[in-house]
Amino acid sequence: MKKILISQRRDPVPGRDEERDGMDVRLAKIFFDLGYLPIPLCSELYEAENYIEAFQTDAILINSGNDIGEYPQRDQLEVRLLDYAKTHSIPVLAICRGTQMLNQYCGGSLVSVTGHVATRQTLQGEWAKNQGYTDVNSYHNFAITQETLGEGLEVLACTQDGVVKAIKHKRFPWLGIMWHPEREANLPETDKKLLSELFNSRI
Repeated sequence: MKKILISQRRDPVPGRDEERDGMDVRLAKIFFDLGYLPIPLCSELYEAENYIEAFQTDAILINSGNDIGEYPQRDQLEVRLLDYAKTHSIPVLAICRGTQMLNQYCGGSLVSVTGHVATRQTLQGEWAKNQGYTDVNSYHNFAITQETLGEGLEVLACTQDGVVKAIKHKRFPWLGIMWHPEREANLPETDKKLLSELFNSRI
């Protein structure tokens, strides 16, 4: 079975002197059903030598949750994951905050937006039409625009107000989406097809 490394959100636990890494359990099932063994990563090992290399992974998920800069350990782990993916030509899926991290990694930035939390947004553009997308869920306060797009990235889909909802790298098999497939009652066929195509890709 192929392996996919998954970065996790990091949060303090109220009433306890500890912080925990965590992820939506529905993600594990999505990737297991796609033929991948999901391996959640510990953000505290961001400096551990050979931590990522030891897994010999086939794919990487830069996950959602947290704002960039909120937990530098997580940020640094994800930078190392992208460095590894670049060196080894490994497919990367980035979800929501993960897409923002991918954009920042490529030299881009973010803007604050309203009206994109707990809503559904209509995707615009030929890519969305060809992939069969109409509307997607949305849960973010910060966004990428054409003006803040990182180097080497291409916009695949936007909303009517100019918020970028999907990007890809022009050279590497990296895809970023600003919606959450795991939050749908059932994995949409559009997302299933999209993920299957991505994880079967190589440079």
